[in-house]
Amino acid sequence: MATKSKKATAHDAQIILQLYDLRREPVMRKARNFMATEFWPSSYDELKAIMFAFGSEHNAYARQALTFWDMAAAMVLEGVIHEDLFFRCNGELYFFFAKFGHYLPQLRKDSANPEFLMNFEKLATKSSQSRERIKRTQEMLKTRAAAQAAKAGD
Repeated sequence: MATKSKKATAHDAQIILQLYDLRREPVMRKARNFMATEFWPSSYDELKAIMFAFGSEHNAYARQALTFWDMAAAMVLEGVIHEDLFFRCNGELYFFFAKFGHYLPQLRKDSANPEFLMNFEKLATKSSQSRERIKRTQEMLKTRAAAQAAKAGD
């Protein structure tokens, strides 16, 4: 996957474990849970409503979860963390990109922040392996949405 030829080191593993520890922090857990399991926007406007509701709990959760992965992606892109090892150990970044990535261009435009979540996007779309993971996840998300719609129609 990665263009790096070096093998992952114990230092790379240590950083990944530290990122994992940060993910277990109680507020971060709530933020990640909200973004992964509770918040299912069916339109850009639904995402925008939360992303621009500054001061709200859901806005804080969205910003915390998404910018955490943007920060981690920056570390990978700068070579601080071994890219292949990160890919194997962290599916959530790719899940979040599959779920929210298609909204990023409009979100950047509306926020007048063209750099918002750029590391997140760059890492998520960098390799064919990561793009394939995102494609599979998007298919899973479509299947989930169809099942939810059928359940609601019963």
